[in-house]
Amino acid sequence: MIPLSPLHYLPFASKILNIDLYVKREDLFPFTGGGNKARIVNYILSEEEKRREIDSLITTGGIQSNLARTVALKAAEKGWKCFLVLHGPENQQPEITGNYLLMNLTGANIKIVSPEKIHDALLKTESECRNMSLQPFFIEGGGHSLAGFCAHFEAAEELLQQCQNLNWIPDWIVLASGTGTTQAGLAAGLHKFGAKTKVIGISVARRNPRGFNVVLEAYNKLCAFKKINPQEDIIHFRDEWIGDGYEQASDKTLEIIKSVGKSDGLLLDPTYTAKAFLGLTEMVHSGEIPRGARVLFWHTGGLLNLLAAKKCIERMV
Repeated sequence: MIPLSPLHYLPFASKILNIDLYVKREDLFPFTGGGNKARIVNYILSEEEKRREIDSLITTGGIQSNLARTVALKAAEKGWKCFLVLHGPENQQPEITGNYLLMNLTGANIKIVSPEKIHDALLKTESECRNMSLQPFFIEGGGHSLAGFCAHFEAAEELLQQCQNLNWIPDWIVLASGTGTTQAGLAAGLHKFGAKTKVIGISVARRNPRGFNVVLEAYNKLCAFKKINPQEDIIHFRDEWIGDGYEQASDKTLEIIKSVGKSDGLLLDPTYTAKAFLGLTEMVHSGEIPRGARVLFWHTGGLLNLLAAKKCIERMV
């Protein structure tokens, strides 16, 4: 198996935190913008194209959705139509930055509706596609689907191969957890391949118990599909570092972006990865993650979210 993203050692953060810290660089996944959503979309489409003809894609997400950006770019790459139903203020033109800029550059058909109208807008969009004699494929928000879970089940195997080559297996994996797609896939994959690694999902928005239950449901579906005996205690979903909510960053979160950028040149974003890295550091400081532990930070991407976070940038520089 050829790794799709590299594994890097963080020497300075390791010394500061007194742990053995590596990072899985999904932000360097080989697709424009990188990130875990690129891995998910590539996997979903590679599987779906085996089954039927596709000439258009539909998906949903926020204005700065990494998934929507990836879907728009993938559709353009293949010469397909793309329809994006994004949730946001209906009577306000978003700033054309970050992921939203890339969506626009692909020529995707973009609708912006309030969150409560998403379902009806998606149904209408699919109907319009059928009326144009298109053969659309709908990708769930966040890629939250069985195929999306499978993408990171395979990523777990990829990681273990890389770790075995280094003779280094992590005791802990910490990552940002939104829809739970990545966390569920990794947890099931590591369990299947016999790793004793503890996977900690740091919530970027959802509170417990809802956040935990969403990840658990995804994990159980994947285990059933892969014929794995599920273990509920494998799912660890933490909501202490959400701050004021999705796309809202605390001062501590912004300080982490600056400190990690300075110490190891690793770029984090205020919506996803900085919250997860903040959780990692505070678990080390509290002793929950012991000194000297082998820790892997799963970097899910987010550079475009960082570049689009104007208010956060103004608070940092």
